[in-house]
Amino acid sequence: MGEQFAVTQIPGAETGEIPPSPVDRDEKTAFIYSLVDPIWDIDTLPLTYTNSRWSAFFYRADEKQLRRVLPDCLELEDDIVEFWYVDHNHTMLGPYGEMGVTVAASHKAGDGRTLYAGYYPYMYLTQDAAIDAGRVLGFPKKEAFIRVLEHGGAPDDGYGVMDGKNYQFDYFSFLMIRNGYVLHSATGKYDDADLSAKPKFYGNTEYGRMNMKVVTAPDISSSEWQLVYLPSLVTKDLATAMGRPDSEGSHRFQVKPESIRTASPASINWFMQATPYDNLGHELPPKEMIGLMTFSFDLIIPAGEVPWTETYTRDATWAGAAKPYRFGLRHRFPKPIGLGA
Repeated sequence: MGEQFAVTQIPGAETGEIPPSPVDRDEKTAFIYSLVDPIWDIDTLPLTYTNSRWSAFFYRADEKQLRRVLPDCLELEDDIVEFWYVDHNHTMLGPYGEMGVTVAASHKAGDGRTLYAGYYPYMYLTQDAAIDAGRVLGFPKKEAFIRVLEHGGAPDDGYGVMDGKNYQFDYFSFLMIRNGYVLHSATGKYDDADLSAKPKFYGNTEYGRMNMKVVTAPDISSSEWQLVYLPSLVTKDLATAMGRPDSEGSHRFQVKPESIRTASPASINWFMQATPYDNLGHELPPKEMIGLMTFSFDLIIPAGEVPWTETYTRDATWAGAAKPYRFGLRHRFPKPIGLGA
């Protein structure tokens, strides 16, 4: 029998601050159909996001496990994992919920540069238009049910609005489900504690973001692997394209400081597991929980560059054991039925 996780704290019970009924309360928790035609091609960059809500759990993980989720062309830079949820309210792709993992890494490019970035080995979303758009840039997005909820607290100058009043919500709840399995859930209460550490890429314009994109020929004779790099610094051209000239030189992830809330490990109830379809819970379990940071933000997603590519071919005798599986990221794909190890 598996381990049993008993949560004895009921958020809000002691004060009566129970959240409102979830019946159709938030369209982002449902699967939202695409806003575009079935034949998809993204033709608009940069993309803009306003007043999104980011919630990031920070924890230390085993370095050997972290290296397993990095492709061979990347080096690990930090043992702190960012395990995050985001509630996107106003985007060019519509509203949606998202969950992902970011790991600090670096790549030595062929032109002599060393590129530092947060690398995304896992991503899950509630909306297919955003999944399609993200995959163009190499984001490893898959569909899932995601629920983000903040509630409780007295009216003040916080970011949330309920019944026409501003609230700085005190309680949080996060949930992700795929194929009938709960992959992760976390509940608790913000205590606004100082967190002992953050990932190296936090607020650092020297760290961009990186994804691994795979383009496979229709006859599966070859696969080209492309490392996609997205810079964090807002350049003059990007600021002009966005119609925001005053944003030049800033981070494209624009945090609203007054909205920041935090929670210490003692205030977090955490559940995480691997499933037959997703092994995130097995690959990156927490070794030491650091805490939770939540904030509102605006975001710009620019065009990416490809500093590294490699093409892997399959000969006529190939019978299902794709050669690229030997070159990192095997954890992201289920093993085809009938194949050996």
